[in-house]
Amino acid sequence: MLAAWDLLRAAAADGFAPPPDLTVSQWADAYRMLSSKGAAEPGPYRSDRTPYVREPADLLSESSDVECVVLQWGAQVGKSEAGNNWLGYVIDVAPGPIMAVQPTIDLAKRYSRQRIAPMVLETPRLRDKVSENRSRDEANTTLLKDFPGGVLLLAGANSAAGLRSMPVRYLFLDEIDAFPLDVDGEGDPVGLAERRTATFARRKILKTSTPTLRDFSRIEAAYLAGDRRRYHVPCPHCQVEQVLAWPNVRWQRDDVGAPIPGTVRYACAHCATLIEEHHKPYMLAHGRWIAEGTAGRVASFHLSALYSPLGWYSWETAAAEFYEANEAAKAGDVSKLRAWTNTVLAETWEDAGDKVSEGELQRRAEPLERRTVPERALVLVAGVDVQADRLEAYVWAYGPGEESWLVEREVLHGSPSELDGPTSPWVALDALLEVQFAHGSGGTLSIAATAIDSGGHHTSEVYHYARTRAWRRVLAVKGQSQAGKPVLGKPTDLDVNFRGVKLRKGVKLWPVGADTGKATLYGRLRLAAPGPGYVHLPTWAPREVFEQITAERLATRYVKGRPKLEWLKPAGRRNEALDCTVYALAAAHFLGLPRWRAPDWERLRAKLAQRSLLPESNEDAAAPDSQDPAAPAAPSAPPPDATPRTPRRVGRIAKPKGFVGRW
Repeated sequence: MLAAWDLLRAAAADGFAPPPDLTVSQWADAYRMLSSKGAAEPGPYRSDRTPYVREPADLLSESSDVECVVLQWGAQVGKSEAGNNWLGYVIDVAPGPIMAVQPTIDLAKRYSRQRIAPMVLETPRLRDKVSENRSRDEANTTLLKDFPGGVLLLAGANSAAGLRSMPVRYLFLDEIDAFPLDVDGEGDPVGLAERRTATFARRKILKTSTPTLRDFSRIEAAYLAGDRRRYHVPCPHCQVEQVLAWPNVRWQRDDVGAPIPGTVRYACAHCATLIEEHHKPYMLAHGRWIAEGTAGRVASFHLSALYSPLGWYSWETAAAEFYEANEAAKAGDVSKLRAWTNTVLAETWEDAGDKVSEGELQRRAEPLERRTVPERALVLVAGVDVQADRLEAYVWAYGPGEESWLVEREVLHGSPSELDGPTSPWVALDALLEVQFAHGSGGTLSIAATAIDSGGHHTSEVYHYARTRAWRRVLAVKGQSQAGKPVLGKPTDLDVNFRGVKLRKGVKLWPVGADTGKATLYGRLRLAAPGPGYVHLPTWAPREVFEQITAERLATRYVKGRPKLEWLKPAGRRNEALDCTVYALAAAHFLGLPRWRAPDWERLRAKLAQRSLLPESNEDAAAPDSQDPAAPAAPSAPPPDATPRTPRRVGRIAKPKGFVGRW
C-alpha cells in the first residue's frame, strides 16, 4: 500500500492537474517561479513577503463571484507580479481566452519578452503548456501565446484593431492611467477592451495602475466605483489597526532641512510611539483589508508604497525622495513631486491649472429672464454643438467690454442626418435663429452670427446648412486643440469646381482655437464682479449647464520629460455647454467685437435707436410706445461704422441685401 501511495504522489508531482478549487495565491505559492530577469528576489514565489496581495489575487480565482478587481497601488509593492500570477493561474487551472493590454504595442512586446516569457520558462507547469516563440508558428509569437484550452493575446491600448480583435473571458488592463484618452478615433481604449468580455457570463477583469491627475485618473474612478478597501495594519506597540499615512512619517533634519539617514520612523496614529522599519514584516502579516463601501461585483484596493516589504522600498528612501521633490517644487518644477505623489502615495495629483468651481458659479447665478436681453447687451451670437441624436444651441448676449449673458439654451432632438421634415433638428434650429429676443429697454434683437461645430459625424450636413445660410452669418467651424491659435482663424474655401477654382458661394470652414477660447472663457468665469469680461449665468439654467461649462481643466502633462499644457476632460463628463460657449465666442470674434471701443458701442446704440429697436439715450430714456410690426427686422449688431442697409424679405426672414463676408 505504501508503494502505491508513493507512486500516486510521484504521478501527481509529475503533472496531474491542480485541484479546481485552488486559489490564485495558493497556485502561486505552489508553482510560481520568479526569474532573475524580472524579479529582485528570484526563486519560488512567496506570498508571505506581500501578504496584502492574497485577498485581491484570490478574488480573481474561479471560486470567487467578484467580476472586477481594481488595484490603485504605488510602486514597489508587487502589483505587476500579482497580475502575472493571475495569468499563470488561468493558463494552468482555468484555461480560456485572455487579453493583456499595456499602454502601447511596444510596451506589450517588452512585457511579453521580459515578464511573460521568463515566467513561462521558469515555471515548469507553464513551460509544458506554452511553446517557445517561433517565427513561423502563428500560434506562439511575441503578442500571441497559444496553450491548451485558450490563448493569451497581448495588445497595446494605442491600437483599436488589437483591442477589438477577439472575444475574451479574462482581461488584464495594466497601467490604465497611461492609456491614451482616445484610440484611433474610436473612443476610450478601456471601454473598447471591456466590450470584448461582454459575451462571457463569468468574466474576470483586472485593472491596475498608479494614479495620475485628480478627476482624470481612470484607476481612481475605477477604485471609487468599487468597495474601496484599504489595508489596516496593527501597531506593534498598542495593537490598534490603522492605515499607513504619509503625515505620520517622521525624521530628524540636518542643517539644510534634509532627512538625516537612520532617523526616519513611523508614528502610530493612536499611541504616537515611533515604529521602526524592522517591524514591517509583523505589521504586514497581521494586516487585513477593510472596505469603506458596500461589497459588490467590483472589489477595489488602495495601497501606497509605505507598505513595501522590508528590503524593497524603505520609509527612509521615501523621505529622501520627498525632500528632493519638494525642493524642486519650491524652485518651480513640480514634476518630481507629482511623480512622487502618484508612485509612492498612490494618490492623484491635483494640478493647479485653470480650474473654475461649478458650485461657485451656481451660487452666483442671477434671476435673469429667459430670452430677455439685458439693456447693457447689444449683440446676440449663438454656438451650436452637433451630437449623434441632437443639436445643442446656446445663445449669448454681448455688451461693451465683452461682458456676456446666457439668454437661451435649447436641446434640439432629432437626427442631424435629417436635413428637412418636422423632426429635423435643423428645422428647429432655423426657428431659433428667427426668434426676436426681447430687450430690457423694450425693443427686440435677433441673432447676429452663429457658429456650428463641423468636426463630428455630420460634417456634410453642417457644411450644407452653413452654405445655404451664409447670408444669415452661419459659420461652419472646427476646433483646433493647439496652444497659441487665435479664437477664430482664417477660413478655408472647401467648395471648388473640377478646375480647382473656388466657387463664389461655396462654404468656408473657420478654424477655432479651442485652447485659446477655453482659456479666455475660464479667465472670465473667475471674475468676481460684473463688468468687462464678466460672464452672467441665469438661475433658470439646469445644473448640467454648470457641470458642462466647468468640465475641462488645463493640466500639465510631461511628454519626454517636458511639460505640456493640455485641456483634459474626465472620462464620462459632458462638455457641450463649454464647446457651445467657445463657438459663440468665435461668432463674436467674426463680428469683430473684441476690436470695438466705447464710441463704437455708442454708435451702435444710436443706430439701433434710429430703427426704433433701442432708446437713443441710456437708462433714463423711455422705450418707444410702439413698434411697427410690419417693419422688417434689422441685423442685431451692424458694425459701428457701417451704413444701415434696408433688408429685403425672403419668406419670414430678413436677408441683408448685398451682404458679403464679415461686417
